[in-house]
Formats: sequence, C-alpha cells, structure tokens
Amino acid sequence: MTLQPDDFWSFYEWLMRPDAFLESALLQGVVLFVLAIVLGLIGGYIISAARYGPSEGFYAVARVVRDLVRFDLPGTSARRVLALARLAFKEAIRRRVLFVVGLFVVGLLLAGWYLNPESDDPARLYISFVLTATNYLILALALFISAFSLPADIKSKTIYTIVTKPVRPTEIVLGRMLGFVGVGTMILIPMGLASYLFVTRGIRHTHLEVADVEELSSGRLEGETDFRNGHSHGFTIDPGTGGLGLTDMVRGHRHVVTHREDGTFSIGPVTGALRARIPSYGEIQFYDRQGDEQDAGIDVGNEKVQEGYGSAGISRLVGVTKGPRRAEHGYVEGGTLGVAEFTFHDVTPARYLDGLPLDMSIRAYRSFKGDIVTGIRGSITMKHPQKSISSNPITFIVDEYTVDEKLLPLSIEGTDGNETRMLNVFEDLVDENGDLMIQIRCLDSGQYLGVTKSGVYLRAGENSFAWNLTKAYISIWLQMTMVTAFGVMFSTFLSGPVAMVATFVCVLLGFSAEQVYDTRFYIDSGVDRGGGPIESMVRLLKQDAMTTQLDVDALAGKVIQTADAGIVYTLDAIATALPNLPKMVGTAEYAASGFDIFGALLARHAAATLGYCILAFMVSYFFLKSREIAA
Repeated sequence: MTLQPDDFWSFYEWLMRPDAFLESALLQGVVLFVLAIVLGLIGGYIISAARYGPSEGFYAVARVVRDLVRFDLPGTSARRVLALARLAFKEAIRRRVLFVVGLFVVGLLLAGWYLNPESDDPARLYISFVLTATNYLILALALFISAFSLPADIKSKTIYTIVTKPVRPTEIVLGRMLGFVGVGTMILIPMGLASYLFVTRGIRHTHLEVADVEELSSGRLEGETDFRNGHSHGFTIDPGTGGLGLTDMVRGHRHVVTHREDGTFSIGPVTGALRARIPSYGEIQFYDRQGDEQDAGIDVGNEKVQEGYGSAGISRLVGVTKGPRRAEHGYVEGGTLGVAEFTFHDVTPARYLDGLPLDMSIRAYRSFKGDIVTGIRGSITMKHPQKSISSNPITFIVDEYTVDEKLLPLSIEGTDGNETRMLNVFEDLVDENGDLMIQIRCLDSGQYLGVTKSGVYLRAGENSFAWNLTKAYISIWLQMTMVTAFGVMFSTFLSGPVAMVATFVCVLLGFSAEQVYDTRFYIDSGVDRGGGPIESMVRLLKQDAMTTQLDVDALAGKVIQTADAGIVYTLDAIATALPNLPKMVGTAEYAASGFDIFGALLARHAAATLGYCILAFMVSYFFLKSREIAA
C-alpha cells in the first residue's frame, strides 16, 4: 500500500493547513458552503420571480430565509425530530430492507466456495471481499430508501398527515435523515459481525504433523510442517526457549511450534495473519550515484501515475492550484553512493524495548537479468543524524510485493569515526531529539531498488484487528450517512427515480474524482495523453494512438481542444464540490493490508461527512419550503 503525501497529515494540518491556508479544508468548506448558498438564493429568486414577479419574488425568498433563522431553526424540537425519525425507520422496515442482511450472508456462503484460501495472501483476499461487498450493498440500500421515501409520501398524500401537524420543515428533513441512517446502522452491525466471523474462519487452519526434523550441533531443531491448504512451513526451535519456536512466514501467517517433553511436536493455530500495524513513518531523502542530495529518486522509466492535483475541497474553484499529490517509487542505483535515507523521530527505549521492528515494501528494477534465483541484494545501515557514527550494513534480499519484516538489534557493531566498536542504538545512534537515520542501499551494480516514504517504516506497535475492522466499518457508515443525506436532499424536489439517478450521479462523480483531477492535470501541463472526451472519441473513430498528434486541421483541433477543456473544467468544478469517495473507500485498503487506520483519517472523514450533511440539510429545507405540498 502506497500512501500519498496528504495521507500523512494530522487532522489539524488537513483542517487548517498552516503552511498554505488557502488550501485548508476549513477554508474550502466555507467557500463551498457560501457558494452553494449564493447559487441557491439566486436560483430561488429566479423561480420566485417567474412565479410572482420580480419584487414579490424577492420578498418570497427573503421570507424563507427569515423563517429559517427566526422560527424554524430555533423552534426545532428534538422530540418531534425523533418521532419523525421513528416513523421513517418503521417505513423503511416495512419495505423489507432487512433482506440485505440475508443477501449478504448468502454472498458470504457463496464466496466461501470461490475465494481461494491458497492465494498468496488469503487474509487480504477475504478482508477486501467483505469490505467491498458491504460497501456496495449498504450504499445501494441508502440510495434506494432515501431517494424514494419522500416522493412516495407526496404521491400517496400520506405527507398530509404530517404537514397538517405543528411540524417544521427542518424537523421533517432531520427526521428522514436520522431514520434512514438508523436503518442503515441496524443493518451494518450484523454485516460487520458476519464479516469478522467469515474472515477469521476463512483463514483458520492448522498443520498436524512435522517432517524432516534435524537437530544441529548447537542443539537447535530445524524441521518442516506437513502440506496443508497448498503450503507448508519451515520452523526452528532454539535451545533455551522452553521448546517453543515459530514457523517461517508463508502466505502472510505463521504458526507456533511446541516441542513436548515426550519428543512429539504440536503446531498451533494461525498467527500474524490478521494484523493492524501501527507504523511510524520518517522523512525520506535521496542521494544520487555521486552521493549528492536529490529531490527524488531515479526514474527508471516504468509505467507510473503522473503527479496530479490534490483531492480535497474546492481550491480549483477559487483559483488555487495545489502541488503534487501522487507518490511514486523513487529508485536508487546499486553499486554506487546512491542511497535512500529515512529519518525517524521519537525513537525511544519506551517504544522499542526488544529492538527496532523495520518493515519494508521495496520494489526492484533489473537493468539486466543477472542472478534471478538469488534476487537483488540490499543493505540497511543505522546512522546518527549529526555525528559520523554508523552501524555495519545489514544485508537482505529484496522480497517484492510483500512486507519484509526485519528486527534491527539494539546492540550492533559499527564505526565511530575511525574506530570500530560495539554500538548501542539509543546511546550512540539516536540523537538527543530522538531521531535516527536508516539508509537503504542496493548492493548489485546495474540494479535498482525503489522505495516510497510509506514503504519503509518502524513498527511502533500493533492494534487489535477487530477494532481495525470496526474502524473500516465506521468509514462505511460515514459514506452511507453522506449518501443518505444526498438522497433526502434530491427527494425534496425530484421524483423518486430521478432523485435516485441524481444521487447515483453524485456518487459516481465522487468515485471518479481522481480520474477527473488527472485529466485536468494533463490538460494544464500540456502532456499529450489522448486529450479530453471529444478528442478521445475522434481518436477512436480514426484509430489514432493517444501519443500521436491529432490528425485534423488546425481550426478543428483548436475547437476540439477548447470544447474538451470546457467539459473537463466543468467536471473538475463539480467533482471538487462533491465528496472524494475514493479517499473514504481507501480505508478498506488499510485494513486489508494489515495497517491500523489512522484516527486522524477517520476524523477527517467524519468532518467532511458532517459538512456535506449540513449542506444537504440546508438545501433540503429551502426546496421543501418552496414546494406547495398542500396544493
């Protein structure tokens, strides 16, 4: 899993952006809110002016604003809101929405037949499936019940029994939103429990026998388990461990092996498969083959995603262009002075009692075939940030597309200036601020190692998998709440099917935000990647490659590019005004990859959800107020 630069921000940095306040989520949210109000008032005035004339239309809009500020908001009753929420809840239950839970359980049963437990990482496979299935089902449910409820009541005239009572429009909107969110919550809880049982049972297995056990002269036992679920494990048991040992990491898990007094062996259940690592990331600095500092690693020419624009807020609507957002692997050249240097903070004995757990997700690039059996070699060196004190290199073989876990010792031989001696990590290599440098090198000449800031980290601890899965479901709940708010908003002025389509388009644009930003980047930067929608259609019809010059005359090319720019900029404005759902859905990647979901990340999602719900509430109120229901 590769994190982007904005993923490392704390909640305060995301909200306020002290270094660039114009790009802060708070300012962008305020701009979006004010812009929505202004456009809403202008649209309301145009409609009122068409109905009642220019002057009376102005007074009609002013009365609605006055009623909201003076009467409806201050007079909103929590008791009436809860009563209406209870009615909406019962109405949704009568529509038999609980069948979604049964449908989900049936899906899990079928998935148990088709998901391959012999995959390279079965835990990731199972977790990704349950979170993706839950996400799509719960969003579809929220879309359906929120978009059809109010139009159905208006069509069947059951809304009359409500509006004839002393009930305010604010209470109707809030009651609908809370009631539907309550239904979704009631459905989401059993889905989460079923998912946890499905994942834990799906990866559960054991090995019954051991084979080829050999006792070395040092008293160490080495052996191998039997072949189960398409794999086996090698294991070692060192003397003085009470007969306990660990198997090798295979397919993302291990087993505890016990050597009993009677000479037999027992193999424990799966361990290490369901994890929630708490990473401590450092700052990265690249050095080229001459040892000079560089802003980025070497570009080896692999296909990659270009740097794009930021994803949060409305900065492009106010003319603020954000900086690079996409992270990609930077490569260091082997057999040279090239190095990727990570500076880690808060390296203290209280956090790392038994050693420094270093996890690495490193890519390898071969400029020639070389020894493909052995693999590309790298080295790890611990270094003092200011002094010329460093440990001896610790060599390793690159294991791509997996998390290579290393435990760096607290006592290691190294050099202090011209002196070679035993070094203590905390006394000799960590400075007074708690900082430690770790250098990653490639040892094979002509080969390259690729790293990112999030690809090398110190594992400060681990959280509970159950709690991490719960946080992933909280993120799904936030998405459901946001979709429900949008569905209720559109249902106040559109018919049920049209409201559902409008909400679905908003969700679709939210999921497509990243692609829209990338297209905007290519147009702004002049990179020829096939152009916008019209140019792409022309290329398809003419069967032209996207990297060639468009084969049309100059005037037609100018018209096509101008039209494409207008379409893309319009989509960009709409996409930046809508929630960036890929960021919220991305929390599933944290859980599936075995990383603890940041509390700051959930806080950001919660704040964004609250902001969009408030905006949807305001729009819903004005449209509901303007509808002549009784007519």
